[in-house]
Order: sequence, then C-alpha cells, then structure tokens
Amino acid sequence: MASNAQKLGNLMLHSANNHDDSISFVNPRAARVSKIPVPASAFREDDQNQVSVSASSADGQGATGRTLSFQKNHFGHSIISVTCKGYISSGSYYWSWAIKNTTTGNFLPLLMHGMGSYSSSAKTRTVSTIQGNQTHNCVVPYVGGVHNNSSQNWASFDASNESNNDTFQFWFAADDGAGSQWYANASQTLYVSELIWAYGAIQGLQYDHVFHGS
Repeated sequence: MASNAQKLGNLMLHSANNHDDSISFVNPRAARVSKIPVPASAFREDDQNQVSVSASSADGQGATGRTLSFQKNHFGHSIISVTCKGYISSGSYYWSWAIKNTTTGNFLPLLMHGMGSYSSSAKTRTVSTIQGNQTHNCVVPYVGGVHNNSSQNWASFDASNESNNDTFQFWFAADDGAGSQWYANASQTLYVSELIWAYGAIQGLQYDHVFHGS
C-alpha cells in the first residue's frame, strides 16, 4: 500500500501561474502531467462567412481573418477550446487542423494526448512541465464528411505557455485522415466557416452547444 508521502508525491498539485485557471498533476499510470481546467463562459465567435485556401503546403495554411487575440490576463484562462465547420475539396487527401500562435510561430498543444498516430509526422510541440520537457500533439483530425461542410468536434488546447496578447490563427492542411501527416496538394482547396473560440475546456460537437456571447 502506498504511503501518504507517496500519494502526495504522485499528486503534485500545481498551478502554472496566477492566470492559469487549471491545476496540473502527475498521473503515475500515464507518467505525464495532466490538467484539471475550470470552464469559463467567455466566448468569441468569428465571422460566419466561409474562408478557402489552397492545400498547397505541407506546413499548412492559415485561414485569413480567423484569429484570436489571446487575453490570458483578462479572462484568467490558459485553456482555449475551438470548433468550426470545414471540409476539403475532392482529391487525394483528407484534412486536419490546428491552432498556431502566429506571434511566436508555435502550434498550441492539445490537452488530450496519446490518441493513436495524431501528429506523429505532422505538428507537435515540446513544452516544459513540472515533470520535465514533454512533447504533445497539436493536430486535430476532421470528423464528418471529408468533402462536405461538417461540424467539427470541440478541441481544447493548452495555452499556458503563450503570452498575453499573442495572436492565434486557425491553421489547416491536407492530411492522411488521422491527423498524423500533412501533405501539399495544390489541386485541393480547404474550407472553414463558423469558427468559435471559447476560454475553458469544452467537449462535443459544435451544434451540441448554445452560443452565449460575441
């Protein structure tokens, strides 16, 4: 039986900073740092008009105008959840998406980790944690109809390593369908619309939720 000291050592409750409404802890079975977020109700919804870009880069493309100025100090949150509607035109590849910090050039790590082959050859991010440096997935595979405008799952990202007023942009690419490899194919076009940003952790599909702000 584990002693109280061992249990406390495994727990290692920790707040990343005074503006991070989450608690970090060590899960001894997973051997990595996890976070318990405190959900928020501050939402920002982008313009509903559809944006399209060429799938011509294996490094992905940013969706023009689909950006968020990160207000960590104002909202008191370091967790950003994102959903949208999107698809890729007919062609060789599927698609996937991520959130890029265009101020630093870094992609934001997903709170979820270890889902199959996510990001294995696409985009990952190594961050410093209380358990040392750890590499996290950054890419979200599509759901729904690959060539039809489909609501995407909410995905929650860890923004505790980003700075206040950094700019985040919706970023996407042609993909193998699993989120593990980005490809360049100039003959295909990527589309995104109805992008919604939320401070805090959210799950489900876009149409499962009611919009409460602007």
